[in-house]
Amino acid sequence: MGGTTLQHQKGTQMITRVRRTVAALTGVLALGIGSAVWATSAASAAPTAAAPPPVCTAGNLSVWVDVSQLSGAAGTFAFPLELTNISGHACRTFGFPGVSATNASLGQLGDAAGRSNLFRARVVTIPAGGTAHANLFYGSAEVNTSGCKPKAASFIKVFPPDSRRSKLGFFSFQACTLKHHPYLRVTVVRPGPHLDA
Repeated sequence: MGGTTLQHQKGTQMITRVRRTVAALTGVLALGIGSAVWATSAASAAPTAAAPPPVCTAGNLSVWVDVSQLSGAAGTFAFPLELTNISGHACRTFGFPGVSATNASLGQLGDAAGRSNLFRARVVTIPAGGTAHANLFYGSAEVNTSGCKPKAASFIKVFPPDSRRSKLGFFSFQACTLKHHPYLRVTVVRPGPHLDA
């Protein structure tokens, strides 16, 4: 009888230990699952950085020279070379456009525009329907006094920064036709449509 009681007590103690172990494991699992749920919720609630707009392509832009903003004297004139976003979304650009003058048959007249380092390049975002610009400098003195055989230009050809495709804009002026006679200079693209003072 005493042996039976002793076995019963040992069995009861073992069951109690098992129950405590199960309870402890259940608590650990609950804590782990709760932490995982909290971490997932916190991650999903964390703000995500907005993706930058795509780079402006030639197809996104219309180019033109705003002659109403003509500025300058002493044989050098400045115009804003306007880049208008005609796409349905914002796009971004950075650096110098490629610029040259052409005749009515789209033949290039003289050298492409040199680079003017008046401003440091920065990313410019052009909203849909918005306009950015680069300062375009025209050396009329170089054209008219250096014997560079001027001819009438009908268009300005513009390669947006980092683009291999160009766009044309109407611009009538006398272009130098000799090589190594720079008469156009251009700055990096700048925000807004207005010529920099």
